[in-house]
This record gives sequence, structure tokens and C-alpha cells, in this order.
Amino acid sequence: MGDHDTWFSTLLPFWADLEIAAKSGLERDWQWLAFQSSHFTMLHVGSSAVAVLVILAAVFAWRRSLKGEGEGIVPTKNWGLSAMLDGFVGAVYNFSRDIMGEKNARTYLPFVGTLALFIFCHNLQGLVPGFLPGTDSLKTNLALSLLVFVVYNVIGIVKQGPIHYFAHFGGPKFELGGINARWIAPLMFPIEIASHLARPVSLAFRLMGNILADHKVVGVILVLFPVLLPVPFLMLGVLVAIVQTVVFTLLTMIYIGEAAAHADGH
Repeated sequence: MGDHDTWFSTLLPFWADLEIAAKSGLERDWQWLAFQSSHFTMLHVGSSAVAVLVILAAVFAWRRSLKGEGEGIVPTKNWGLSAMLDGFVGAVYNFSRDIMGEKNARTYLPFVGTLALFIFCHNLQGLVPGFLPGTDSLKTNLALSLLVFVVYNVIGIVKQGPIHYFAHFGGPKFELGGINARWIAPLMFPIEIASHLARPVSLAFRLMGNILADHKVVGVILVLFPVLLPVPFLMLGVLVAIVQTVVFTLLTMIYIGEAAAHADGH
């Protein structure tokens, strides 16, 4: 396996042809700011497929555990995929309950929990030789960030109504001369628009930068000192994978919680 090879290119004979076919129709020919010339690859698609397969395997294992002796009420004695999935989803729910409240946590757990699982499975792939994390690619991270952007704005419009939701962008009301109005709306509205548009960009670049840096550091250490020394860096990589999953998920919860809330002062 060469320096730029992965298990996809090594074990799948059709991988090279797939990348060539996709390159002819999907490769961009424009450049702008951070979107400079880059080597076209489909590795982020392959890593996404691996993440989905791992999640599906964990889900099926969890469903089988419901039919066991405890019927899902008593935790299984064996530590496996089902137990890990149960603990992961429970942690996400408890975390989201503290951020969004119990009602919103129950409502949006399928989205937030799936997002956290998907990102975590991606992040961990950077620690496995022969795999690359899809989250070190701007393509994957922008797709996830734009999905969060669309979801929380749709939630805000549905929950509060379009007029009430977008009224938040004008800032709080102030009484002046007996008139209760948003006097600073001309200033606040463009600031709020810019703030919301910056959210998916910051989510994408933050996740990409941290995972890419961690992957490069671990890769260099493995090449220079392949015995024993990489172990603490791999443990640090696990911590980075967890922290970056928590950060992305936490910000998603905050955005959804803000959009779903009914503020009386606006």
C-alpha cells in the first residue's frame, strides 16, 4: 500500500475507474478564496459509506439486544456494538436535554444523534491505517454544516412563524417617543444575516482544521517512529475525535434550541 493508497484503492478493483468517471462530471474548474486547485478524490464518499455501514451494524445489534432476556429494559451484560450505541445515544440525549430542554431533546434526538454518530465514525477512521476521515474534507463538512443551517432555520420558521422568526433579526424592541419599535433594526438586520451565514462556514472549517491537523500529526509520527511512540498520539487522536464531535453537536443543539424557542421580548 503506497503513501496515498487506501483500502478502497487496494481492495476494490473498480475504485480507480469510479474516481475517473466521477472526476469527469464532478471536478470543479473554478477557484475562489479557500476553494483553490485540489486533487480530486472520492475518498470522502468511501469513508461516508463506511460510517453508514458501521452505524447500521450498531443499530441492528441494538435491535437484537431488545429481544434478549432484558428486552431492552436491563442493559446487556456483554460490551459490544449495542451497548456502545446505547451509551452514545444516551449521552447525546442527556447533553441535548441540558441545552435544549427535555421536550426539544426528545423531538430532535433522531437528527442530532444521527449527526453525532456520523461525525464520530468519520473522525475515528483517521486513526485506522488505510482509512481516511471524510471530515478532513471541506466537501463533507460543508454538506453537514449546510444541512444544520437549513434544519434549524426551517424549525424556527415552523415553530415561530416566518414573520416572528425573522423579526428576531431586527433586534429587541425599544420604546422611544411613546412608540414601541425596533429602532436599531437597520443596523442589526445585516449583522444577524452575516452571523447566520457565517455559522455553516465556521462549523465546516473548524471541524476540517482540527481533524486534518490531528490526522497529519499521527501520520508523521507513525512514519518516523512506528513502534510504541505513536500510542499516546493515537490516544490523543481519540480525544480529538470525541471533542470535535461534541463541539459540532453542541453548536447544532444551540442553534436548534434558539430557533425553537419562543421569545416574548421580540
